[in-house]
Amino acid sequence: MIGLNVPIAWPNSAKSRLLTVRNVRWHVQDAGDGPIVLLLHGTAGSTHQWGDVIPRLTAHARIIAPDLPGHAFTHVPQGLGQDVFSLAGMAKAVADLCEALEVRPALVAGHSAGAAVALRMTLDGLVAPEAILGFNPALVPPPEAYVSLVAPFLGPIVESRLVGGSAAWLARETGLIARMLGSSGSTLTDAQRTIYRDLCANESHVAAALAMMSRWDLPALLRDAAGLTVPFTAFAGARDRWVPARQLETVVARIPGARFELVNDAGHLIPDEVPGVVVTAILHALSQAAG
Repeated sequence: MIGLNVPIAWPNSAKSRLLTVRNVRWHVQDAGDGPIVLLLHGTAGSTHQWGDVIPRLTAHARIIAPDLPGHAFTHVPQGLGQDVFSLAGMAKAVADLCEALEVRPALVAGHSAGAAVALRMTLDGLVAPEAILGFNPALVPPPEAYVSLVAPFLGPIVESRLVGGSAAWLARETGLIARMLGSSGSTLTDAQRTIYRDLCANESHVAAALAMMSRWDLPALLRDAAGLTVPFTAFAGARDRWVPARQLETVVARIPGARFELVNDAGHLIPDEVPGVVVTAILHALSQAAG
């Protein structure tokens, strides 16, 4: 189960560290040496999504991979203020973490909502990477199948731990998480499914994920993305039912200089499902930046 401390069995736990920055107690995995690559997971995810990615990159780069505020082992105290769960607030919080670690990312790669955070950080001048990579970037409204599962928990009281606790209870006692993962279009191992099930049985993790979704300002992000000057590549899983590839391609076409690539054998959870695609893309982007 998910608690305050990182268990030894957690993916890449030997690279984990805990530090407090502006009252947020962060869990971050820090490994390797070289240009800084910042990895940002998606809503309701954690560092585990990069479990098979990080070890394959450490010979080429220094990898910084945090749990986003309120997720997994990163703790946000009650009363801190809910702006940390907004897109701009989360971008600022991650930037504060980078400052505390004294790192300046040469490359930022994000999965789903993590890609949106990466774009917001860059657009707000909080980081100045050579490139941004988005794997199934959450740049289109979620489909009806996804909303129908999550919508009952979204609303003005979404930040309450009571709501998070109710959703966590559903995760533990019903097949909600299995249905959610099934709707993603991804094929996961039993071990991967177990991690997601354990994460979503934790009320603070679920409350943070719901708070993120309720406070997302996608229209503002897409409007501001028209001024993006950093190369951005979006990778879409062909089987993704949460961020449909055709819709994503249309959105990406509106971002100056952005590229779109289709990953045929993947659903929404590209880092979990096909980590080799992520590794290859990051190494290519680092090579392009160095050349």
